Amino acid sequence: MTSFFKFLTIIFYSFVLKLNFCLSCEAFYSVIPEIENKVGTTHLLQEAKASSLSFCGSLCINSCNCFGYNRQKEQCRLHVICDVGNMSVTDAGWRYYRVSREAKDCLALFQTGHTCSGVYTIYPTGGAKTDVVCDMKIMGGGWTLIQNRFDGSENFNRNWADYKNGFGSSVGEYWIGNDVIHELTKNSSSLYISITLNNGTTFFELYEIFSISSEADNYRLFIGGQATGTLGNRMSQIPAGDDINGAMFCTLDRDNDNHINGHCARDHSGGWWFNICHDAYLNGPYGSPSWNQPWYPLLSTGEMIQKTSMMIRRS
Repeated sequence: MTSFFKFLTIIFYSFVLKLNFCLSCEAFYSVIPEIENKVGTTHLLQEAKASSLSFCGSLCINSCNCFGYNRQKEQCRLHVICDVGNMSVTDAGWRYYRVSREAKDCLALFQTGHTCSGVYTIYPTGGAKTDVVCDMKIMGGGWTLIQNRFDGSENFNRNWADYKNGFGSSVGEYWIGNDVIHELTKNSSSLYISITLNNGTTFFELYEIFSISSEADNYRLFIGGQATGTLGNRMSQIPAGDDINGAMFCTLDRDNDNHINGHCARDHSGGWWFNICHDAYLNGPYGSPSWNQPWYPLLSTGEMIQKTSMMIRRS
């Protein structure tokens, strides 16, 4: 019965996502300034009405690699290519965009006109792709969810390889993968953590600077700058044994913590950056009193937690 309920829950959330999110926006695009306020018929595929830039961009599929949009006229022009030399007729209000289908992260998508939150495909390394949830509303948008939990359907007590490569589903609960997190935080990034309780109350903490190192350094955590929000900073600048800034990642089969007489990941049933052991920990057993100190002292047990998410955005 429990397995069947979890199956129904996943189906329900998938349906909700499809109703409320943009699911087809895999492309992103960049402005071609040389041909603003111009039109041409070379390599033209189609003209169409479009109520927004995002909708116009979503029409550019298959052979389309460039499109023009006129906001005043709400018109869209789709081209195989934008031949700059042949776009010579003056027509005010037109702006043209080159299309790429390999956005690195959710911020790249947001900056090119995708403003609805939902499931998107990103290409963190420029090669392999992964589906993620993008939040395009909170604090200006462009956030890539690296961790998402809301129903306990996914087991987070996993081994090193699972956390390295990622697990779960973009329409359910997931961990994006430590290799991806490292790739996305090589340059300056911020971290936004959100915890929603069973009564609907939501707390958050924004860390100005966040990154993790490569696997060679065990995905070591780095946090800097200001920490602001309603959760309180429990990841750094706290008692030495619980401060996880600078901690290496740990899993049930990889003990990298500083607990001489213990194994934090095994003892707390989940992968995380542990010291001796933590005051902040989002990957414990969902809905269980065994999920100890998810955010201490505000939250001493995971029994009261409905949802958690971790999101990153390039600064």
